[in-house]
Amino acid sequence: MQQMTDLKNHTKVLALFCIFVFIYILIPSSYESISNVLTFFVLILLVIVLYSYYQLLEKLESNDKRTFEPEPKVDRAHNQSANTNKMYKGLKEIIFSLSKSVSINSKSAFYIFDPDKQAFHIQTENSTEFKELINTDNSVFMEHLIKNKKLHQKDFPDIWEKLFLKESWRGSECAIFSPIHLEKTVIGLIVIRAVHFTEITDTQINILNEISSLVSFSLESLNHLEKSVLAEQNKSLILDVVDKLDFKSDSQNIFNQFKYLIRTFFNFERLTISLKIETENRRKIDKGLNSIIKLTDGHDDDFNEGDEFPTNGSIHGLPIINRKIINSVDWPKNYPNMFRFNSSENDDYNLKSILGVPIIIDGESRGSILLERSGSKPFSINNEKDLGLMGTVLGSALHWRYEYEKIHNNATHDGLSGLLNHQTFKERFSDEILRAARFQQKMAVMIFDLDKFKKVNDTLGHQYGDYVIQEVSKIMQDNVRAVDVVARYGGEEFAVILINSNVEMSNIVAQRIVDNIADFSFIMDGVETKITISGGMSEYPTHSDNTKDLIELADKAMYKTKQEGGNGIITHINTVKDHE
Repeated sequence: MQQMTDLKNHTKVLALFCIFVFIYILIPSSYESISNVLTFFVLILLVIVLYSYYQLLEKLESNDKRTFEPEPKVDRAHNQSANTNKMYKGLKEIIFSLSKSVSINSKSAFYIFDPDKQAFHIQTENSTEFKELINTDNSVFMEHLIKNKKLHQKDFPDIWEKLFLKESWRGSECAIFSPIHLEKTVIGLIVIRAVHFTEITDTQINILNEISSLVSFSLESLNHLEKSVLAEQNKSLILDVVDKLDFKSDSQNIFNQFKYLIRTFFNFERLTISLKIETENRRKIDKGLNSIIKLTDGHDDDFNEGDEFPTNGSIHGLPIINRKIINSVDWPKNYPNMFRFNSSENDDYNLKSILGVPIIIDGESRGSILLERSGSKPFSINNEKDLGLMGTVLGSALHWRYEYEKIHNNATHDGLSGLLNHQTFKERFSDEILRAARFQQKMAVMIFDLDKFKKVNDTLGHQYGDYVIQEVSKIMQDNVRAVDVVARYGGEEFAVILINSNVEMSNIVAQRIVDNIADFSFIMDGVETKITISGGMSEYPTHSDNTKDLIELADKAMYKTKQEGGNGIITHINTVKDHE
């Protein structure tokens, strides 16, 4: 406001000066002596006015610059911390997404240790039954926490009251606790509470421990990430990208997010992100001898996404092998025995200036980010720091994604067959009914049961029986489409959903499954056997519009098949006709 007043006053003075000059011009030449004096004063006044005006303009310009200056470092740090807080909230969502898989009827909560109160303070929960604070001064509770022991309400009612809000207890309630670690110190816990102790099995406990391990690692990553980012300037873009990541989506989305981030920071002609093959498959097939290109951007190349190349001997594999940042203005000269990707590539590329960083996942060097450009302009030290930080963040993001996928798969799939488990099948079936209703499509559900399977277990052993289950699972998957759903419904029982398919079309698929199993020779340790399967089918919405009835009708039709000798498929329609 003061500057505007000054500007107005200066403008008035300048206007008066212009009037003065105009009068001076109009003075007759006969007043030469007066004219000379006025000329002197005009020149002096002109210098004063212009200098004063110049100072004012400089002052205004300076204020304008301050208006658009970046936030002070303290505020920037605050904003970056806020971003990590968003990531922390995302982590809590992941916890509950996975905790649902422990038991569909269970309730869960996430606590973090509060040193001021010497108690665990609740962060979030999916039920109001959890107390806000859990004190650590109880030895029984701490023992159950550290050792992952089940806590039964009927055995420790006093302890139970200190952990959960009072309600109409039945005595069958059970809780399991899993600790969260940060730098080898217990800093939190996840608690799962079930209405009945039978709902929490050893499998569910293992899944919970895996969730806790993921959370522990993620908190350590966030802690390290926040320290790294706050030590730098203008890195909030990195955290913004991570904040937008959805760990429940595929990994390609993560790569794409980082592609746009790298574009913002760097001038390059070619970007390549690669991972060791073992990273993708989560098992050491070839001990990491080969890497695969996961993302490319920029310069056209003979090597594109999905192509493999040897990790050893390639410049793109060098950051992985050395676990170091590679910065070279002329890499063919500095690394004469190396290729860009392999020995068969085209030598016409002039991308000699490179910057590469390793991608560290779970403490291991499992990938690389490599920037290439022509010319002799080197990448700077700041470029190294920026890309190195991005490699760290990408590694953490991929680790979160892989661990989430692993835990989610363990929770939703049967460990023996690899098919969806009973619980997940029912959830998926409900989702498919909603989708079929939305698009007004038909859908077939089939229940299969192996004939005389008990005899296989009794005579050939349970290992042979497990082998049969695995082979039957493969046959079923091989005979349906990718969009269809196959699950292990129970011991030797299977369930199949054929999407957008009526009974007539589905009967062809069902019969093919039955025939292929009957024709298959099961051979293990030199012992061969034959086995058949019986199936029943119902159709949505013809026979019912809910999962319970459709499964029940298909199940009854399956038992009808068994009564008629097995090794076949009967639909609910045929069952109805038989009763008419």
